[in-house]
Amino acid sequence: MKLRELLSKISAIKPDNEHSALDLEVKGLSTNSHATKKGDLFIGMPGTRVDGGEFWQGAIKEGAIAALVTPNAKQKFPPTSELVIEVENMITACAEVANAFYEYPTQKLNMIGITGTNGKTTTTHLIEYFLSSMSYPTALVGTLYTRWQGYEKIATHTTPFAVDLQSLLSEALKAGNKYCVMEVSSHALDQGRVLGCGFELAIFTNLTQDHLDYHSTMEDYFQAKSLLFSPQYLKGRAIINLDDPYGQRLLETCENAWSYSVNHTSADFYTSNLSYEATGVKGILHTPKGQFNFVSPLVGQFNLSNLLAAIATGVHFDLDLAKIMTLLPQFIGVPGRMERVQVSEDQPISVIVDYAHTPDSLENLLKASRPFITGKMICVFGCGGDRDRTKRPLMGKIASQLADLAIVTSDNPRTENPQQILKDVIEGIPSNIEHLVISDRAEAIKTAIKTAKAGDGVLIAGKGHEDYQILGTEKIHFDDREEARKALLS
Repeated sequence: MKLRELLSKISAIKPDNEHSALDLEVKGLSTNSHATKKGDLFIGMPGTRVDGGEFWQGAIKEGAIAALVTPNAKQKFPPTSELVIEVENMITACAEVANAFYEYPTQKLNMIGITGTNGKTTTTHLIEYFLSSMSYPTALVGTLYTRWQGYEKIATHTTPFAVDLQSLLSEALKAGNKYCVMEVSSHALDQGRVLGCGFELAIFTNLTQDHLDYHSTMEDYFQAKSLLFSPQYLKGRAIINLDDPYGQRLLETCENAWSYSVNHTSADFYTSNLSYEATGVKGILHTPKGQFNFVSPLVGQFNLSNLLAAIATGVHFDLDLAKIMTLLPQFIGVPGRMERVQVSEDQPISVIVDYAHTPDSLENLLKASRPFITGKMICVFGCGGDRDRTKRPLMGKIASQLADLAIVTSDNPRTENPQQILKDVIEGIPSNIEHLVISDRAEAIKTAIKTAKAGDGVLIAGKGHEDYQILGTEKIHFDDREEARKALLS
């Protein structure tokens, strides 16, 4: 595509029509001057610390045919003969350029977006499982990876940035996928990463305290999440958790919506006659298409909520619900979400690794695990550095009150002092409740497993699928599951 043709599709860009670079072929898009290749269009994105547009000269030197920059960057480094185009709203322009360059892939895909504090990953995997099992080619974009039949790539962000996202969706479309189920983070919505993605379906799981280092208040956090349900993004139906107060607010504003609930029979999708067991849950599922008996190996009420959202998605796309009921018992879960670590069939203690890293998700994990732990419950957890400090004492209080023994440890301290993070957590633990503080995470896991007796359960929370620790600015290999196996075998 010629640069002139590409830019003509972008409402926010008015280039000099006489410049010779406009007749050059755009071979790619780049937002990193160091990674720019010959023939790229460089997009200088403004950041929290530096304006990427200030590096346009480096991008041109690497072979970029032109650069899109903010007024600030252009003023700071005025061009001479190069084509440097000033853009007022770079976030919108970047999304529009990415959509146009990759020929609007989301217009040809059934886009399903899931947002919420907790439950996004399990819900996306359930939906992918239902669609793929019934021969509907489906791409998944989320926290763990981007994948479809014959392709898988580890994720660096829950929702990729606009250029990377549109590139991935274009490849997914070329691979024959008809559906795409995507985790949509509040950061992505706030930063315009999914602008131009017309979602056929948008799902809201819940909203609990998290990311207040980025969103200044819970209301700001909610407003970012609610963008997914605005006409700018949503072209079809909303599916919303009626059990969540913020979900109830969303339902009041969405004209085309279904609700789901584990508590209210007034919802469009709900359950009854539930029986929770160590091996999962069974009961009756109520839908606009009738009621069905179901059995699921997923443990906990929160997973039942995720299941209802996925079932509602199936109904929206007119999947055979009777067939879905036969598929459910085979869906055993998602890596790092209530994942059991077992080294032998006669292992006397239960060891579970989970991603729970918010007050609400930690509480849900502890309550969901209790029914299949006959002895004591030991919880190993920590809080990340350079993130919302206000949730630390809340998590300390929850773990100490719901577990029989809480072991506070490090969890990606990043550039913060690990001891200060631990101190913040401990402030929430009542003085009369016994607990342990072991900064070394491997040692904390080992201590928990060696302390446990037959019938006890060890819950290792916070990192789930992650296979690294971030100490300072360095990322080192660390996997809770590996450490647990070592301890069990020692």
